[in-house]
Order: sequence, then C-alpha cells, then structure tokens
Amino acid sequence: MKIIVSIGDCNGIGLETFYKAVQKLSLNKALDKKIHLTLAGNKKTIKEYFKKLNYEIKDTKEGILIENKEIDVIDLSFYSPVDFGKITEKSAKLTIEALDYSVNAVINKNFDAIVTLPINKYALQSVGWNFPGHTEFLAEKTQSNSYMMILMTRKLRVALVTTHIPLSDVSKKINQKLIKNKAKIFYHTLEQDFSIKKPKIAVLGLNPHAGENGAIGKEENRIIQPAIDKLNSEGNSYYGPFPADGFFAHNDYKNYDGILAMYHDQGLIPLKLLAGNKGVNFTANLPIVRTSPDHGTAFQIAGKGIASGDSTFEAIRMAYLISKRRNNL
Repeated sequence: MKIIVSIGDCNGIGLETFYKAVQKLSLNKALDKKIHLTLAGNKKTIKEYFKKLNYEIKDTKEGILIENKEIDVIDLSFYSPVDFGKITEKSAKLTIEALDYSVNAVINKNFDAIVTLPINKYALQSVGWNFPGHTEFLAEKTQSNSYMMILMTRKLRVALVTTHIPLSDVSKKINQKLIKNKAKIFYHTLEQDFSIKKPKIAVLGLNPHAGENGAIGKEENRIIQPAIDKLNSEGNSYYGPFPADGFFAHNDYKNYDGILAMYHDQGLIPLKLLAGNKGVNFTANLPIVRTSPDHGTAFQIAGKGIASGDSTFEAIRMAYLISKRRNNL
C-alpha cells in the first residue's frame, strides 16, 4: 500500500517523529512489507534536519534509506533552512507546498492515503493560508461538506460536533440538525472504516453535570436529548447525554464503540491523556484517507531528540488499516 507523508513544519518535531516511526515500522516485519512510504518535502531540508539530530540516513536513487527501509522523497522546489523552534516564512511555504502536493496526489489516486505531519497554524496563516487547520483544508480540497474530526487510539474513538471554533461560540453553533448529522457520520465511519457492526455511541452533554436537568444549562434538554431521541427512533444505538467528567473518570467510555463530544477540548483532553503518546487524528467522511499524529509541532522540544514517534507510527498504521477496509483488501 502506498502512503504519502507531508513534511509538516520543518522547524518542529514532525520529521523526528517520522524517523522514529520508520524505525518502529521496520521492526514490525509483517506490517513493514505491506507499506511503501513516500515523504513529500524538500530533500535538502530533510537531510539538513536529520544531520542536525545526528540521525543516520543514506541516499537512494528515489529518496533516502532509514533503518534499511527505502523512503521515496518528492523533492519539492521550495527549500527551507531548518531553524528548530522558530516560526519562519520559508518553513511555512514549504509546509503548504508539501501539503498541497500530497493531497492532490491522493485525490488523483497516486497514493492510497496521506499522513500529515504537524503544522504551525499561525505560521501558515501569516503567509496567507486561510484555514483553521488541516481538517478544513482537506474538506475544501476534496469538496466535502460533511466531514468529521476523530481522535482515537486502538480501542477508543472520540468524534467532535464542533472543531476549531472559540469556546464562546460553541453553544451558539450546536443544534439538533448538526448533532444528528455528525452522529450519523460517526456511525457510518465506525461501520465502514473500523468494521464495527451496529456501533454503540455515547453522546456527551455540553454543560457541567450535563445541565443538571436544566439547572446549569438548557442545551441538554432542548437540543442534545431530542437529537438523541430522534436518532434512536431511526433504529440506531446512541446513549446520553453524559456528564463528560464522570464519563471518563469512571471508565464508562469502555462500554462504547465511539464517543461524540460537543467541542474540541471536551473530547480531546481525556483522549490524549488516555492515549499516552499513541493517539491518532483521522478526518472522517472524506473521499480520501487522512490521518496524522495527535500532537502539534512542539517547538519547545524541537531539535532535542526526545520526541516520541509512537503517535506517527500509529497514524501510519491506521492509514493502512482504514485504506485496507475501504478497499476490502
């Protein structure tokens, strides 16, 4: 299976985590032989990055060799010097070029899936990139109106009703139609991309204590519960709304195939704590398969050689598995 990896911000930890993920992949012989990786970036930048970390690579005709695994490199035109932990115009432009190339290549079916290494959104927006994040960029490129961000581990999947919007806007944004739409996408994704028959989905409330019967907020009674009831009247299995704190603290999440959170931090803080550096971001309901590690550029530790490659390895692994399921391989 052919997977393309976009370089992300060359001043962050992305390439370090990629190198370590390839090392881990090379130890998993059964999986390794099924995956062919291509890295979209600038070869000079990539070699400079690894040299600064004293990571051994070798040149090949098509790219580089890491731990005896050949990685093809799409040598893009824009070179960016590596300046660990810094926001630079050149790194932002290389990030955009690599991302645009990679997404187009997957849309055109030259690759089976894309794994995106972390970007710095502020850096990209400073050079005119008008998207809140990868998710919205991918949705526009693939002309997808109904998409969903899912953060996951091998056993836990958290989807979001709202994504990259201010917390002050969440209560104004959610409504029954939006919740039902996201819930249906999540259900379909669990069936299609995770091969779960008749998935059970838990829905979190918005307010503390899920509104305490209207005493701490009305959204549960007026919006979320009616949406759940309507979904279940169609023969599905949705439960809630649950108070988010107790739901995770008492391990209730283990009883469900997926959890639908109302806003970004409500779902992603507990997911990332439980993931232990092994979380994966998956953009669901696109015509292409896209995953990424669940962390950012981590400028504060970039260049120190201490970043974990586990999340990037899991992103590659999940890109392979989801593509395999979609194509019935």
